[in-house]
Amino acid sequence: MNMDEEKRFGGATTPTKAASGASDKPGIIEVDWEENDPENPYNWSPSRKWLTILACSLITVTTIANATSQSIMATWGPAWFNTSRLMFILGLCLFNVSVAIAPMFLAPLSEHLGRNIIYQVAGWIVALLFLPQTFSHNIHGYLAARWFQGMASSVGNSMVGGTIADIFGYRERGQLMNFFSLMVFVGQALGGLTMGWTGELVGIQWCFGAQGIASAVSGVVSLLFLRETRGNIILRRRAKRLTKETGVLHMSKLDLTSTHQSTAEQLTKSVGLPLKMLCTEPIVIALTLWIGFAWAIIFLGGTSTILVFEQYGFSPGEAGSIQSCIAIGGILGYICSFHQEHLFRKAASKSATGRASPEARLYWAAVGGLIFPTATLIFGWTGRPSIHWAVPAFFLCLSYWGIFSMYLGTFNYVADAYEQNSSSAQAAHSMVRNGFSGIFPLFARQMYIKMGYPQASTLIAGLGFALAIAPFMLIKYGARLRAKSPITTKLVGNI
Repeated sequence: MNMDEEKRFGGATTPTKAASGASDKPGIIEVDWEENDPENPYNWSPSRKWLTILACSLITVTTIANATSQSIMATWGPAWFNTSRLMFILGLCLFNVSVAIAPMFLAPLSEHLGRNIIYQVAGWIVALLFLPQTFSHNIHGYLAARWFQGMASSVGNSMVGGTIADIFGYRERGQLMNFFSLMVFVGQALGGLTMGWTGELVGIQWCFGAQGIASAVSGVVSLLFLRETRGNIILRRRAKRLTKETGVLHMSKLDLTSTHQSTAEQLTKSVGLPLKMLCTEPIVIALTLWIGFAWAIIFLGGTSTILVFEQYGFSPGEAGSIQSCIAIGGILGYICSFHQEHLFRKAASKSATGRASPEARLYWAAVGGLIFPTATLIFGWTGRPSIHWAVPAFFLCLSYWGIFSMYLGTFNYVADAYEQNSSSAQAAHSMVRNGFSGIFPLFARQMYIKMGYPQASTLIAGLGFALAIAPFMLIKYGARLRAKSPITTKLVGNI
């Protein structure tokens, strides 16, 4: 979900003047892009590009809403499956943990199969796995469906950024990445907002059924509008077609010039390097803990906000509607991202190299890191029947505004700081972020009930304040840390 996804999943290559020609290997014709090649995703029409982005955004929104809907659905889920609330919420844990793990395997798989086939297959797996949740009362079948559904849903989290990088140039994709991040927050908001009312009005069976229908619609949209965007896959298919038509072996330029890695080798790198960076890179460790904690609070908040607003006599539908604060916070953060881009360009204009340091990506992230715990603290102490419900709701919006700014700044910073290795750093973030998001809801309800609502929010705010030092320290000392890192040392001279 970041600007580096082009490197992780392989974006379209730059157009060249020659379509094919003799290679350095005798008997092989090299295939490359023609000038203004219509099959090159960079040269697609604006309408085709935007249909692709909207189809991908629909995948993202429906799959992320599926995750965040579980908190409000826990109102009826235990009775439907004849189990405890904790067992039902375990479905959210399994879903998020599988979302954290699956991209490690999908990345090398996409090297050989391309993006589109993964989108198509994963989309229909998500839709079909709603069937056992809708019509079965078996808790074990539900948990198994959630695990595999999380794996398939991970493409809406991990691959869309790469698709944007495939079809838009470097200068165009910045705000598009920000827009995609906003869609992530919109999806999180829709989970509680829609399923709260659905469960209240027509029951939990229709919560699963409605999401299954939405996923099926997303699958149809993908079939109609999504095509392969990964440049090396398109050229490889062209080479195979030309070989079949002419009887002369054709190979894509990338296949001829790059060092071939087997799927096993790619998988080892895809899994091993993120774990290594998570243990040895101070920058990755600090930012991962910071954003991982904040991200998990969104999922913990799915439970805590229901408890807080039930004090006002809110019905499940009304309590679920409070999740719309996530989208409002995301919109505020998205608006501020334009100012962050301005600050980054201003820093670049003052640089001798004409390129700003990665630390210039963190200004609004640092501000957001303070907004998040401050607003969370005030939310905790104003969420009581003696104070109008709009007051805690307002500060909840501000809390999510802070989280969005943190989220966006962190990804852009890592993309700039680690360049070709940033996908591994992002993968480390994803593992921890989604892992925390799966674990926190398991104890959220007990924590808020036993500690008291204000006290639990105070604990969260205190940890948020403690971790908020990370971006400020990186703004001041980030260049020194990068200079000492074996991974980023050779990049420091360029930024």
